[in-house]
Amino acid sequence: MTLYKEGKPVSSITLSLNHHIARIDDVSTVVECQGHGYAPRLMRHVLLEAKKWGAHFCFLEASQAGFRLYQKMGFEILFKNNIYFQET
Repeated sequence: MTLYKEGKPVSSITLSLNHHIARIDDVSTVVECQGHGYAPRLMRHVLLEAKKWGAHFCFLEASQAGFRLYQKMGFEILFKNNIYFQET
């Protein structure tokens, strides 16, 4: 789903549903449009849609940058995932 302002895309989100479980992915907002509430608006919309389709739970993966938004939306940490790399 994409949110447009004056005909231009400003924010987008992906919602997947499987039985009674929803998953949100790829929440993004154009850099110059960040801080205007577009992502929370889209999240509220897709969460209502998920509920209409019978979802009882919604999961997502978050970066540190997005964590505050998801926490404000009522999401809680299920677990933390550490990713390691080595330059070769």
